[in-house]
Amino acid sequence: MRAWMLPAVGALLIASLALAQDADLARRQAEAAAEISARAEEETVLAEGEGRAEVFGYCTACHNTALIRRSAFTRDRWDELMDWMAEKHGMNPIEGEFRATIVDYLAQHYGPRARGPRGGNPFLN
Repeated sequence: MRAWMLPAVGALLIASLALAQDADLARRQAEAAAEISARAEEETVLAEGEGRAEVFGYCTACHNTALIRRSAFTRDRWDELMDWMAEKHGMNPIEGEFRATIVDYLAQHYGPRARGPRGGNPFLN
């Protein structure tokens, strides 16, 4: 009867070690995420231009600037996104001159990127 106990105890020890490692990994990931989110962004990470302060102030209430900076939408698409964010994500709708300032800024500085002769592959252009 004791012969089966040794492998069972060993399996339990291995399982508890794996759980402890998973818990440690989860803790380290949570700490890293908290550190990243605690870093304050500055307006200067966005392209300089009229509307930058409005975009930074309004948009970063919900998301960081990385989402803006990696986007490359047309003016029409940026404008559509204002409605989509209000409808789907509860953003306060923006209208009039304030909306035009934001959309104009985004379209001018984060519009479609020019594609190089090799299809836009940054490693080949």
